[in-house]
Amino acid sequence: MNRFTLLLVSQWIANAGDALYIVSLIAMIYQTTGQASLAALFPVLVTAGMTGSGFLFAQVAQRVPHASLLFGSQLLKTILLGIIWGFDLPLPLILALVGCIAFFDGFARPIESAFIPRLCQDVQKANSLVQGSNQVIQLIMWPLGAILVSWLSPLSVLSVSAGLFLGASLISYLFYRSVRSLPDPSMEEEDVSFRSSIRYTRSHSFAKANTYLVGIDAFVSTAWISALFLVYIDTHFQLSERWWGILNAFYLLSMIAGSYMMLRRRGTRSLLYCSIAFSIGATFLFAFAPIVTLAVIACLIQGFASQVRAIELNTLLQTTTPLERLPYVYSVQQTVYALCFCLGSLLFGWLADVFAIELVYALAGALSLLMWQPARQVLARSSQEQRHVS
Repeated sequence: MNRFTLLLVSQWIANAGDALYIVSLIAMIYQTTGQASLAALFPVLVTAGMTGSGFLFAQVAQRVPHASLLFGSQLLKTILLGIIWGFDLPLPLILALVGCIAFFDGFARPIESAFIPRLCQDVQKANSLVQGSNQVIQLIMWPLGAILVSWLSPLSVLSVSAGLFLGASLISYLFYRSVRSLPDPSMEEEDVSFRSSIRYTRSHSFAKANTYLVGIDAFVSTAWISALFLVYIDTHFQLSERWWGILNAFYLLSMIAGSYMMLRRRGTRSLLYCSIAFSIGATFLFAFAPIVTLAVIACLIQGFASQVRAIELNTLLQTTTPLERLPYVYSVQQTVYALCFCLGSLLFGWLADVFAIELVYALAGALSLLMWQPARQVLARSSQEQRHVS
């Protein structure tokens, strides 16, 4: 396998393992405590862990070769999951280890994204393949995990997840061996920290606009999380929970379709404005849909548009940011994304408890208008700064 394929396969296996271990732990904790509310701690812990790694990423990535950091973070995740699997631990310690796994995942993701322009000439095609395959894995593994838990046991599914983590570590090691002779882009002994990464992102006009857009998108997209779908189906249409699964499935399928379209696309005209306009329209349509068929159509539009936007923003960032700066900008973006997603989840969740769900989605549609200005800046700056990355 070539270098990009090794990177892609290691991501596939790791993402599949992530989904299974979260499903198995949620089921295990519920069986032990009988409190479904504890499942709500998982996104909080994951957000906290990835935010924490963002503060330390720059110092670590400057001192550790990026391929070594990628392999080491996956290996440490495997060891931590092995501890959860192999020992009868108290619940607080299990939750702490979940946060630690997310912490090391926060080191891996910026490195993986930053490697793409170093390994591929067709960056848009590579990003489309990465994003689309991740959605396929999510679409398959979450329901599969639930089925396996019901057929077997949470511990058995956790064993499968541990095996997948081990497989991802082995593939990551092969990737490390294939690129260890490839020198990391150098910044000529400049001292890099989280603060200097933020300072660079704020001073680099394209990275700044791109990050603002990612943060706003993360915040408003929390209106489309699975938990709010359930409230929407129950209160807006008074339908059974079966439609909750249908909306989630169509949303993920449309994201896969968006990735496939970008994979096959050959034009160079930006789709950023169109994707934002479609997202705004879909959100308002979803808020006031008179029949469930229109709600499904809104999900299809939103999933497709959000995936197209994410792929284009990734591609533009990778082709306008100096390679030596790219991992650090990605780390800042990851921290911004995690914080905005967490805040958005809390806000829209609280609003859904206080106000009608239709008003929540109408507010999300209105807030989506805030994406327009940074999108304009992104396109204006990218036309000036875009370059070919070999």
